[in-house]
Amino acid sequence: MTSTQSPQAALSSGPLAHGPLDGVKVLDLSEDIAGSFCGRLLADYGADVLKVEPPTGAALRRMGPFFGDDPHPEKSLFYLLLNLNKKGATLNLATVTGRNILKRLVPHIDVVIESYRPGYLAGLGVGYDDLQAENPSLIMTSITPFGQTGPYSQYLGEEVVSYAMGLIMSISGVQGQEPLKHGGFQAQYEGGLNGAASTAMALFMQGNTGEGQHIDVSVTECVASTAMAAQSMYPFMGGTLPRRRPSGSNFGHPMPCKDGWIIVQTGGGATWDTIADFFGDPQLLEPKFADPAQRLRNSEELDKVVLDSIKDRGKWDLFTKAAEARILFGLVQTPSELLECPQLESRDFYREIDHPVIGKVKVPAVLFNLSLTPYQYTRPAPTLGQHNSEIYVDGLEYSREDFVRLRQLDVI
Repeated sequence: MTSTQSPQAALSSGPLAHGPLDGVKVLDLSEDIAGSFCGRLLADYGADVLKVEPPTGAALRRMGPFFGDDPHPEKSLFYLLLNLNKKGATLNLATVTGRNILKRLVPHIDVVIESYRPGYLAGLGVGYDDLQAENPSLIMTSITPFGQTGPYSQYLGEEVVSYAMGLIMSISGVQGQEPLKHGGFQAQYEGGLNGAASTAMALFMQGNTGEGQHIDVSVTECVASTAMAAQSMYPFMGGTLPRRRPSGSNFGHPMPCKDGWIIVQTGGGATWDTIADFFGDPQLLEPKFADPAQRLRNSEELDKVVLDSIKDRGKWDLFTKAAEARILFGLVQTPSELLECPQLESRDFYREIDHPVIGKVKVPAVLFNLSLTPYQYTRPAPTLGQHNSEIYVDGLEYSREDFVRLRQLDVI
């Protein structure tokens, strides 16, 4: 980069492989999982995404687990994975100068991603209307727990709140016990996926008409309106409300074997005779297990027979035999097994990055495949303020003296 470089060129990611979003420029102001994932999806397929963080670093940098269990701001695995293929700069929006710099950046970009409480940026004078005045074609993608409007819009939220209020918890778990939440941060990833998809749609319109718009993504609505859409409509359509699974037979539930856990689901094309042969115990062909009603009535005895038949068998051997018998079967993979999964390996799901602090590490990278513009590169997440000079000196043409002063004043 040179000091005569344009802001557009400084915001560019450089000579990377061709992608469907080549030329799209994005400022990612988010500090959470959902917004960061949205930005990463755009970056993965060619967009030039600049992660803009406070000088102390995004909140995600302080979220474990950490590489080597070292709580270092450059070693958060969440930050690492959710900010692949981005550049990084620091900017303090709590300062007037920081907000003025943001307004200087906005005319050179297409999209802003943010996840602040609704009204927060507007209160600082850098909300959507303020930034659109600087760039009429600007798209702003706002991803929040409850959306920009409504009686809950100002409420704080997190993963478990969206899960609970989006219906999934009410039908997860076992009947007669408390509702359960699945592990991980699926609601946040759902918000990020919807954020990226809606941004791509808005970019299509922007390319056709030159118009920008404000995208309002509610994480709770993403949960309620996607995976749970059919279930949530039951009461309005006169159907039976969905219920948590019964506490009867282990079929459809994880079952322990010699070296882990498996799950076998009746149905899927396999007859009961095939399933009984798979478990290898002739008792399963007795009349008391002949049909679903009988199996449910005798579920405790059925469970004992099934568990006894697999307690000394390995899950991978069972997995192979189940596939040959066309039985609906799964096994519980551990993190290390998932890392070496032959199915994922065959599809180049993992890529190796060389991080300046962590070193070389294998990361889940390819989330979907496009035939003409496949995923071809993986750049590590930026270190804190890594591209400050490139953005502010080379791009916005601040002098070196001004650049030092901005750091001294805690603006960047």
